[in-house]
Formats: sequence, C-alpha cells, structure tokens
Amino acid sequence: MNKQDLEKQLVALKGTYADLRREYQSLSQRTVALRVLQEMTLKLNSELNLETLLKNILDSAIKVVGAVAGSLLLLDKVTDELEFKVVVGGSGQALEHQRMPKDKGIAGWVLNSQEPLIVDDVSQDKRFYEGFQSSNFRTANIICIPLIARSEGIGVLQVLNKTSGERFNQDDIELLMSFAAQSAIAIENARLVQALREERDRIVALEEDVRKRLARDLHDGPTQLLAAIRMGLEFSRKLLARDLSKVDGELGELLSIADRALKQVRTLLFDLRPAVLETQGLMPALEFYTRQVQETEGKDFSIILDAGGFDRRLGSRAEKEIFSVVQEALGNVRKHAEARNVWINLKVDDDRLLIIMRDDGKGFDTTKVNPIKGRKGSLGMLNMHERAQMLGGELSIASAPGRGTIVTLGVPLKENGLESS
Repeated sequence: MNKQDLEKQLVALKGTYADLRREYQSLSQRTVALRVLQEMTLKLNSELNLETLLKNILDSAIKVVGAVAGSLLLLDKVTDELEFKVVVGGSGQALEHQRMPKDKGIAGWVLNSQEPLIVDDVSQDKRFYEGFQSSNFRTANIICIPLIARSEGIGVLQVLNKTSGERFNQDDIELLMSFAAQSAIAIENARLVQALREERDRIVALEEDVRKRLARDLHDGPTQLLAAIRMGLEFSRKLLARDLSKVDGELGELLSIADRALKQVRTLLFDLRPAVLETQGLMPALEFYTRQVQETEGKDFSIILDAGGFDRRLGSRAEKEIFSVVQEALGNVRKHAEARNVWINLKVDDDRLLIIMRDDGKGFDTTKVNPIKGRKGSLGMLNMHERAQMLGGELSIASAPGRGTIVTLGVPLKENGLESS
C-alpha cells in the first residue's frame, strides 16, 4: 500500500470519526433531553397548582430543545379563543393573557389539525398571526405542538428560535410530542382540582349567603313582630289595672301581629324545606309558595301563576331544582326589582317544560351582570344557571333598565323523569 492510499484512508477515517462524533454528541444531547423530560414527567402529576404546572411545562420544553423563548396557550371553550397563559422570553409579559381566535395563526392551525408543525421562516408562512408580534423580538423559526386530552385539543405548546441558531428538526418534534401528551393529562388533572376548589369555595359562599339571608329575614320579620307582641303584652298588663275595657282591643291587635309572625315563620320554613314539594309535586308547591309570598308582601304586590294545564310529576331532583330557580328568581324580584306585578307561566313546548317569569320592575343591564361570561353577577344568578345546566336545560334572562325582567327556564321532560299522568 503506497503513501497516497494511506492518505486517502486517513482522510476517510477522519470523516468517519467526525460523523461518529457528531452522532455521539447528538445522542448525548438527546439522552440529556430525555432525562430532563423523564424528571419533569414524574413531577407533572404531583403538581396540582395550574399556574405553577403550566410554567414548569413551558420551562422544560424550552430547556429540552434549547430554545430562546416559548409560550403555552390554552383554549377557552366559552369564548372559542386561545389565551397565552405563560410566556417565557420574547415578548414576555406583554403577551400573557392576550387572546386570539382559535382558528387563527400557526397555533390555531396546530390546535385544529392536532398535528405538530415546524416553520423555518414564519415571515413567509401565511398562517403566521402578526397581531402580537413584538417590535423588539424577531421570531425566526418555531415548533408548535398540540396539547391533546381525551382526543380533544385543549391548547398549544410552542417554542421559538434555537439558541444554537440551528433549525428545529424531527427529533425535537418527537421529544416534545411525548412530553406534550403527559402535560395535557396533567393540565386536565390540575383543572379538575381547581374546579373542585372553586366549587367548594362557591358552596361555602352560598351557605354563608343563606345564613346571612336567614338572619336578615328573621331580624326584619318575625323578630320585629315578636318585639311588638312583647311590648303589647306589657302594655296590656298595665291596662288590666287601669282600664279593663281597652284590654280586649289591645289583645285583638296582638293576635293580628302574632298571625303575621306565624305566616312569616312558615314562609321561612317553607323556603328552607318545602315539604309540599316532596309530597305533592311542583305545581302544588308553586301554588303554596306564591300564595305565602303574596300574603307576606301585602296587597301592593301581585303574583299571577298560570300552570298552562301542566299538572304532571317530574323526577324528584328535577322538581327541586326547578322550584329553587323559581324561588331564587322571585326572591330577586322582591329584593331588587321594585315591581308591583309578577307573572309566572308554565307550558309544554316540543317535549320541554318552559317556566317563564316576568315582572314589571325597574329592570337592569344584563351585559354588566352576566356571570356565565365572566362579568360581575350575583351568586344567585350563577346558581340559577348551574341548576338549569344540571337538568340539561337552559336559562335566559332578558331585561333592560325601565322595562322589567323576563327569566325563562327550559327543561327537557323525558330526561328529567316525567311520570305518567
């Protein structure tokens, strides 16, 4: 073998060594990335604070692929928008909590297609959404991964610009797809825990509201009447020694006050547990309740109840929820509407029971107090909406200042145990 052949073999060996070294470095980097992902995955299911979890997920994704920046977006099902929940690097805090339509941008495409995507030059991609492009940060290339839970897209994980200046590749996609699958499950678990905590807090708040309402009703109603009865009895005792002829009239007035106190106590007891609802059903309970309210409020307040011929039984749970909605709506009218008349109509329409409650009160701006859309609203309003949803029904509230209020509850009959007539 001559010198020239040896030199050729040496060059070939050097090339092979360089290839092996690059492959070794690539495998080493991948091993480190896999170790990071493994450690993070073990921590995912133990982290139940949603905000902390999302930040940990994004930090790990950026570290694994060696990116400069990244963001994690979650889908808001109420508004059909993607919200930037966590942003690291790039536009940073300026982007956090910004929203975009779920079908816009590269993120929107990935969410809807449920497929990962690498874009090497975002400026040339027609899907790129420029609405949030920062003036001091240039997005060169991007890798975008869908977050999928139970076959449904819940968000998007995206990382931007490798620190090495290289482009993202298939290895990066495989790493992040595996990580994203575990992350999506962890996010859903954290959301469930958060929802349970919020529900617990809401129940506690409702219980406190009920206690305050009961205390207020007792103070403003029976307590005042009992105080009047006590004063009347003290006065009657003095009359026994001074003018016996006036005692009978005084006792008559006290008897009238006692009757009013008894009616108020019975109404409060009925509010707490309407026994007639359990024994006789929805319509008898509504008739008894509206009559009790009418007697308590006096002649300046009128309730007109029209059953529309509906006299059948629903399931026990459905009757309780429907009655609670009517009770809450009528309570709101009494406290806030300054109405003189309330009309409650029931009718069956397309296998649904419709309960329509209308008043001639002062009304209000519904756009400012819609609890379903995240605007300020009372616990009572939120409670009515949730009770309707529990029955598979719908509740709508139509009102305007000076034009009264209409509350409509629609409940499917078949799904809620309609009994034979």
